[in-house]
Amino acid sequence: MKEMHHGIHHFHGTPVWGSAGDVHRIAVSGAGAFVSYVRPDQIAASIQHAQVVGIDNGAFSAWVRGLKINWSDFYKWLLNYYHHPKVAFFVIPDVVDGGERDNDALINEVPKMFYGKATPVWHLHESIDRLIELCREWPRVCFGSSGEYAAIRTAHWHRRMQDAFEAIYCRHNFKTAVHGLRMLDGRVLGNYPLATADSTNLACNVPKFNSKYPELTRAIQEAEYSRNLTEKELKAVILKNRCAILKGAIEAVRPPSVSDWLSNGLQPSQLELEIA
Repeated sequence: MKEMHHGIHHFHGTPVWGSAGDVHRIAVSGAGAFVSYVRPDQIAASIQHAQVVGIDNGAFSAWVRGLKINWSDFYKWLLNYYHHPKVAFFVIPDVVDGGERDNDALINEVPKMFYGKATPVWHLHESIDRLIELCREWPRVCFGSSGEYAAIRTAHWHRRMQDAFEAIYCRHNFKTAVHGLRMLDGRVLGNYPLATADSTNLACNVPKFNSKYPELTRAIQEAEYSRNLTEKELKAVILKNRCAILKGAIEAVRPPSVSDWLSNGLQPSQLELEIA
């Protein structure tokens, strides 16, 4: 399977705020940026600074917030960015809690001019048969956690992921690249042969100075480079350093290749399943 843009596996969800754009630049430099249609604030900056960009249709965010998206408007907006060489793929409009027929209908509505970078979603609550059909037709498929598998990393969820990868790589030997939606967690990415994955981990956790990894914040505050700074300067230093450190930790985890996963029979550890 050809890896996207020289082995880029990690797509950081945007927007990532702080320090007049510096935190976002740190987050996506040398990595992927994942930009949602419902939060496109930093798409120009992502195209400028990231190695590669994926575009999300925003269906999950809209579903959570009870919004309805006009997909014609989505495609009109997408046209502005689709042809840029850094834009590698976009997620075909989907119905998160819909049936297979609903989602197949949306795939059939993709304008032909967008086929080259279009990527369908297989929702984990849908049938393995549908996954097989998607992999037969598309070079890349997104996995989305939904229905009874909405909670990532439960034992139930891990079993479903295992079944899905066995179906496409063991039983059928497809070459399909899989993108894991909201699956950049190292305990997911390190266990499955995902070609790419995204999450908003940096966007959510970098600004949480005191509630998320407070020891990291203290270490930065006590460092020599933080002495004699104004409050504003110190905040910028904390944000940028927290982002760089958390980004490094996330990107240190790489997925097993399909061949390694197949030859080693890699599965989530028993401890992981028990914790979940």
